[in-house]
Amino acid sequence: MLIDRVNKINNYIGGGLTKKFIVWIIVIIMLLGALTTVFVQMSLNRTLSEELRERGQVISRNLAAGSVESILTEDTVNLHRLIETIKKTENDIKYIYITDEKGKVLAHTFDRGFPEELLIVHMDMSSTSHLLDTGDGYVIDFSSPILGGRAGFIHVGMDETSMQEKITRTSYIIIALTLIAGALGILMAYIAGDYLTRPIRALVKGAEEVGKGNLGYQIESGTTDETHILSEAFNQMSCNLNKSISELRTSKDRYKKLVDGISDAVILIDSQKKILSWNKAAQDIFGWSGAEVIGRKIDMLFYPPSGAVTSGNPEIQGGERVFTKKNGKTFPGFVRNRPLKDNENTGNVVVISDVTDQKEMVKLEKQLSQSEKLATIGKLAAGIAHEINNPLTSISLHTQIMLKKTWDEKTNGRLKIINKEANRAARIVKELLEFARQSEPKLSSVNINNEIEKVLKILDPQLNGIRVTTDLKPLPLILADGEQIQQVIMNMLTNSIQSITTAGEIVIETIAKPDKVEISITDNGCGIPHDNIGRIFDPFFTTKRPGEGTGLGLSICYGIIKKHNGSIDVKSEVGAGTTFTVKLPV
Repeated sequence: MLIDRVNKINNYIGGGLTKKFIVWIIVIIMLLGALTTVFVQMSLNRTLSEELRERGQVISRNLAAGSVESILTEDTVNLHRLIETIKKTENDIKYIYITDEKGKVLAHTFDRGFPEELLIVHMDMSSTSHLLDTGDGYVIDFSSPILGGRAGFIHVGMDETSMQEKITRTSYIIIALTLIAGALGILMAYIAGDYLTRPIRALVKGAEEVGKGNLGYQIESGTTDETHILSEAFNQMSCNLNKSISELRTSKDRYKKLVDGISDAVILIDSQKKILSWNKAAQDIFGWSGAEVIGRKIDMLFYPPSGAVTSGNPEIQGGERVFTKKNGKTFPGFVRNRPLKDNENTGNVVVISDVTDQKEMVKLEKQLSQSEKLATIGKLAAGIAHEINNPLTSISLHTQIMLKKTWDEKTNGRLKIINKEANRAARIVKELLEFARQSEPKLSSVNINNEIEKVLKILDPQLNGIRVTTDLKPLPLILADGEQIQQVIMNMLTNSIQSITTAGEIVIETIAKPDKVEISITDNGCGIPHDNIGRIFDPFFTTKRPGEGTGLGLSICYGIIKKHNGSIDVKSEVGAGTTFTVKLPV
């Protein structure tokens, strides 16, 4: 309670330690002066009052003893002379009067006649002194009996005025001394406060300098007391702090250079998935500056934002994800998530690698491998087709000659089978030759929509109730070989027709992009198993039953589109259907 009040007073005083020190010294001096004045007044008042009472009693008793003879002889003149002499010699005596045993005034010192009210006041003689208020001040009336009261009474009025004047003079002197002591106290308090607070002010300045960043600041105390020890401790602390901060800055610079030197995005997040910091690579990859993302959730980097976590799991899962840049473009990336290595473990370090180039490289390598595979198989197919073609021609020729002769029905049937199979083998050889040759396209201005309509007219008899829906948007003319483009569309539509069982539908769409045109053919057929997606463009790979296909159709399509600097993509789900997308440059 007392400490709280002192703190409130210090807050009210304000200022520095020197001001507070001076104010408290003044308060203490004034308080001591006031207490001293009161104490002296009380002591002096008690002492002078006792002295006054003793003198009053002594004077009244002496007068009672000295006036016996004059009273007995009724010498009033001598009584008057006696009491006037005593009154003149004692400054504190206000009045003296003598009464007989009946209360009759025999002599008095009043100049204007005796005041009769004094007789009324002194009718009670049980006390030897009374305090009377005369209007000009208080008077103590002392009475002493003469001959035990048989000859009368002596009354002496002692005035307290002189006593109060002495007390007042003494109080003035004490107050003056207190003021002088206060002035001296202020001066000494200022000198002492300035001297005593000098080391503290030096410490305060040192703390301010350190707070401003002037690490290593040193102070000089100039004393040998506790403040010197405190100053030395402050200097040591400042030196250690400067050394630690320098080491920390060096470590931070090394860490920043190390992290900024990493080509992957390194992102520090807290437990709420809010971004705390990220490196230069993250800024280059995503396009946002550090100031734009600090405090925002890392979900903003994922596409869609909910892709940051898996269903039912709030943690960021590692693995391949899709991310979005500041400009809205998306790209594939690989996430690695590690908890912070600290005591609290309240955050994570997320490392994101842009795998666009790797994926493009894998795609190019796959295309190169496919092209090399096609080239190798093409050379082999050309040689095999050439070697097989001559025997097949001979077999077909002799079979037809034999069919023209007369044979029995059984032999004739067998010859027809030989001729049919020879023709089928010839078609296979023709496809092999087409696959092997794959001549360079004869480029001309082609409207893709027109080529699609031509193919649909050719394949119309084969639809067998399959509904074909077209959404052919206006397309720019492209440089292409119209016959080869028709061959590609026909092969893909044929595959779609063959994959559909019942209630079939094929949707053909075209759309123009800034630098290419896209053709998509979607069916609701049986679909392609996921394991076979990567092999459908391989030569001789087919999922059809033996005798229904050679597995060269999509390989030929792939070769044609590559020669047109385009691409073919396929998406399929078993039981749901397949979509082929062809992209050709404008």
